[in-house]
Amino acid sequence: MKIVILNEGASDSRVSASPETVKKINEMNHAVYVQKGAGIKSNFLDQDYEENGAKIFEDENVIREADVIFKINKPSKDQIDLFKENSILIAALDPFNNPDLIEDLRNKKIISFAMELMPRITRAQSMDILSSQSNLAGYQAVINASKLFNKALPMMMTAAGTIAPAKVMVFGAGVAGLQAIATAKRLGAIVSATDVRVVAKEQVESLGGKFIMVESDELEDAETSGGYAKEMSAEFKTKQAELISRTLSGQDIVICTALIPGKKAPVLISENQVKSMKPGSIIIDLASESGGNCECSKSGEIININEVLVVGAKNITSEIAQDASSLFAKNLLNFFMILLDSETNEININWEDEIVTGTALTKNGEIVHEGFNK
Repeated sequence: MKIVILNEGASDSRVSASPETVKKINEMNHAVYVQKGAGIKSNFLDQDYEENGAKIFEDENVIREADVIFKINKPSKDQIDLFKENSILIAALDPFNNPDLIEDLRNKKIISFAMELMPRITRAQSMDILSSQSNLAGYQAVINASKLFNKALPMMMTAAGTIAPAKVMVFGAGVAGLQAIATAKRLGAIVSATDVRVVAKEQVESLGGKFIMVESDELEDAETSGGYAKEMSAEFKTKQAELISRTLSGQDIVICTALIPGKKAPVLISENQVKSMKPGSIIIDLASESGGNCECSKSGEIININEVLVVGAKNITSEIAQDASSLFAKNLLNFFMILLDSETNEININWEDEIVTGTALTKNGEIVHEGFNK
């Protein structure tokens, strides 16, 4: 088979295969073609890929002949036009926000797998791009906040006086939130966090954070079977807003990570609440690409509200591309391997496997995922 690794272009510094994963695919007797310069921004040179068995290409005809295409992000319409029928596309396709993309893939009869739809089951953990990338996003959010914050994070005692530690609050205690808590604690900040899931309390406290929660009977059913937070009632949101208002004014840094799959991110911080914060405070909104947890955030922009900086983080893992690419590439490799016959290493997809059915988007000119074929 011919496996093609596409260049993500200027919008993303990551790449969907590392020299390590290319070597493993090559050892399975598959031909791997990497688009010229695809890994440079992740510190993977074309030479590194060639030394591990890949061929570097520039000619678009290589894409036309691909049996399997690896990508980080959704392909463009022009790229899809190059794909041959029944080729396999494995990438993060953002299908909830791209109905036209789904139609294009269906019309071209592409077998597509949306990796962000990966079921949250034990067997799929090594393939879960949301977990691997969110982990890095939570870390980088705190690092970026510390760069913008014009004070030190840890407490420091000097002969000239004592510097008080920074106060950091994290919204959402999923993978990104927990890593943000851990990173802020390692940097010496006083950390608190909030989440609608009761199970998050123990996780937050195990990392040294203080858990802040609205008391409500709704919390007994605040988590989906997949481990994600559910959207809460208007009454709960009102109580939550009151709690946040009481807490926010004393915070120096806020990291927002709350997302609901398939829906707009819940607005947790209003403009008035932002205005209640101290000048010099920082809000990093990791949910900005899905609408934002902060009412003021705009994806890819830094907004100044009364000297409080609201950062609409966009593709934050691209800022640490080498590690992000390495993890993403391993996720894709692990998924690719379940599509193969264990003896022949040829494509033999088990369409009854819950990992396959959970991620498959289009097949044979049809939309096959139950969430999108209505």
